[in-house]
Amino acid sequence: MGFLVFLVLMLLCFIAGIAVTIFVQWYLFNLYIDKLPYVGPASKPVIAPFSLPKAVLEEEPLGKEPAGSINALLQFLFQECRNTKRVRKWFRHRLSLELEELLTRTTTGKLFEKIVLRDLDLGSHLPAIRSIEVKTLSVDPGTKLIEEVELCLDLEYSGGFQLSIDASTRLSKLAHVSVKVNELSGKGMLKFTRYPYTHWCFSFYNDPTLQLEVETQFQGRSWAQVNSIIANQIRKSLKRKHTLPFYKIRYKPFFVKPEIDSLVEEEETQPGLLELTVVEATRLSSSPGPVFCNVAIDSSAWIELTHSGTASYLTVDVSVTKQPGPHIGINFKQEFISDKYQVGVVVESVSNPLCQDLKSGDIVVMVEGKNVQSLSALNKIIKQCQNKVTLRVERKLKLVLGNEDKVNQGETFGLRSRSIAAGDKTDSDSSNPPSSSDSPAKRSISGSPEHSKGIPRLSLCSDAEMEASKPQMFSTKDVPFSKVVQFNETFKINVLPDHKYVNLSVWSRGAEKNNLLGHISLPVKPHCCPPSPGHHVAMYSLLPPNPNLTTSIGNSLASHPGFEPCLCFGDVLLSFAFTGTGSSPGNQTSTSSPPTPAPSSSSSSTALPEIPEIISGPKHDFVRTHFEKVTQCGFCFKKIWLKDALQCEGCLMSCHKKCAVKAQAGPGCARTNPRRPSVQPEIITTPPDDINAQASVVEENLFSLRSGEQINDVLEALLSRPHDEGLMDAAKASGKMLFADFPPNVRKGKIDEMMSKIKHEIDAESQNHAALQREEQNSENATTKAKIAFLVGKSEERLQALTVLMLHCCAGLQDTREGEEAS
Repeated sequence: MGFLVFLVLMLLCFIAGIAVTIFVQWYLFNLYIDKLPYVGPASKPVIAPFSLPKAVLEEEPLGKEPAGSINALLQFLFQECRNTKRVRKWFRHRLSLELEELLTRTTTGKLFEKIVLRDLDLGSHLPAIRSIEVKTLSVDPGTKLIEEVELCLDLEYSGGFQLSIDASTRLSKLAHVSVKVNELSGKGMLKFTRYPYTHWCFSFYNDPTLQLEVETQFQGRSWAQVNSIIANQIRKSLKRKHTLPFYKIRYKPFFVKPEIDSLVEEEETQPGLLELTVVEATRLSSSPGPVFCNVAIDSSAWIELTHSGTASYLTVDVSVTKQPGPHIGINFKQEFISDKYQVGVVVESVSNPLCQDLKSGDIVVMVEGKNVQSLSALNKIIKQCQNKVTLRVERKLKLVLGNEDKVNQGETFGLRSRSIAAGDKTDSDSSNPPSSSDSPAKRSISGSPEHSKGIPRLSLCSDAEMEASKPQMFSTKDVPFSKVVQFNETFKINVLPDHKYVNLSVWSRGAEKNNLLGHISLPVKPHCCPPSPGHHVAMYSLLPPNPNLTTSIGNSLASHPGFEPCLCFGDVLLSFAFTGTGSSPGNQTSTSSPPTPAPSSSSSSTALPEIPEIISGPKHDFVRTHFEKVTQCGFCFKKIWLKDALQCEGCLMSCHKKCAVKAQAGPGCARTNPRRPSVQPEIITTPPDDINAQASVVEENLFSLRSGEQINDVLEALLSRPHDEGLMDAAKASGKMLFADFPPNVRKGKIDEMMSKIKHEIDAESQNHAALQREEQNSENATTKAKIAFLVGKSEERLQALTVLMLHCCAGLQDTREGEEAS
């Protein structure tokens, strides 16, 4: 018994010794590993640049070469694949398309009602290549990429390819045609090229030798008289389609165009960290300046983000399917857009259930790639469209600047600041007459104005989605333009559940404005969040900046079948690495240090006007009042939409609740200081007839703009009146008489000159308003802050008055255009 206990103890000690030894070794091994420097997986994708082997570069052209090995390979593949379902289905599909084209696009369709492929025999072998010669091998000296390869093939075929078709004539008669290829020989061109995009083509240099065996039956009886006619038609078709200079641009099976998967709206994006690397961009449109790339992740797909006046807009393309009938289910209206200082077409309401992407308030910029600036032009283009209409619209956004990122509003990164100065012109203006393009009211809103250069972080959201997820925007460094633009910059992006699209755009930086070269919007879930770890590389073709460019592109290949103009604007190589775990907001940075923000003109410190000492009179005695009609605030001159606000019992001044504190800091109640004698637009104290008579007398000489020096006089008159709908109507009505006694050309020039001066005043007052707002935000003294708030209100009053003057001039310009169209 004691011996057994001894053996058990020895066994336990042996096992314990083994365990201790293994533990010590494991501990020492981990200690050794921990002392080694951490390397980790590659943070960037490893993509080696393409280069030709030295054997190919040093090889001298040998002229014609035998193609025995290529023939053996191709014949083996044909032997094993010719009777597979996939190959036969492809041949039947292609031949059916040819027959359908024969029936619909030629005079044959007038005789035959239906043509059906009956039997198909692919023959005994493929065409044999007797010799092959490299005609052209073009290699770019800078990029070392093969730009074009042209091969000359000496072909010979006697495999007996045969097909038979059944045709029914319009006289209810049946015909049967059988065609067999006994011989086909000649020299053919096989060309692969990457300009303007990657494709291949095949065509014969000269008319090939073609021997056909044709059999024709009509109502079951032989009809040999038409055999030669059919054979000649086939030869003519071969010469017309597949003999130089004619050929078809082809893609499959070598080059498959990448398709962007559709996004399922119900599915939410998995949160996590996305590492997006912009590797390179190739085959871009020619650019005189450096190139940079903008990347943004958002809940919607958009083309660009522009800044115009005091508002920001997203540019979005929307496809609308026309409903049966003359209407498309969308109501438009033409109105003056104060943020842009011009008249535009706005979406009023949408009743088409198939158009959920279009929203009320969207500004229509283009229809089918054509600029739209009036309601009549929009209706004319829509009537010409058949089934689908493509609209390019601008959607207004609000900029919400976070407390942790206090930046000036002028330093908006990723925005295109849209300035409409008198001398500026956009890209689309060059095609318009000088008299119309120089007018500020007719200046296109789809051009490429200056791109601001600040780099703050912005929180952007629409009016109805203030609490939605905010876009994250990044930009690469400027890279000199070349055939292959190397960016190689990685951005770490926090992906939220509401993020649906990655919007990417490539820009050319110019001295005065930046031009959009191409853009693309990728759904986040199917494309940018790969399920497996590591870097996933993909190349995408960029879409044109303007849809109209696809129809006006002057490429030498545009006359060939199969040409895709939308692929002529370059492509971008991207890499995605996604980690499906929550990441801290601090990771939302670029691995490449961004350039130091350059001070822009709007962010530079502006000298504030000296704030006068306001002599405060008696305070307003505000009481809460419910108005019967929509009333206007006597301080900010904006409407009180809910009809519930404050009113002074002394001077009867109506005021927003939010404006009450600022109004108390003003010059005081008008009982003793008659500063605001007309701030009661909706409180009727006299008979309506007397009011109309007074209004007609005031409005008769209110807009007396005959020279630029009278702008200040008219502004003083407008500042003493409430900016209600009646004043807007008066501005429109009187605008039709502006310079009406001058000839049309002279009148248009005078209106343009007046609008340029008003625009200059608006720009100056906007800068003053922004400077006052910054001063108000930075001020800590309550008294000083109240004084600045008073000046801000006065500046807003002046901006409102200038906007009314611009509306007055736009009405006159529109009247001039209508007169020209009528004449």
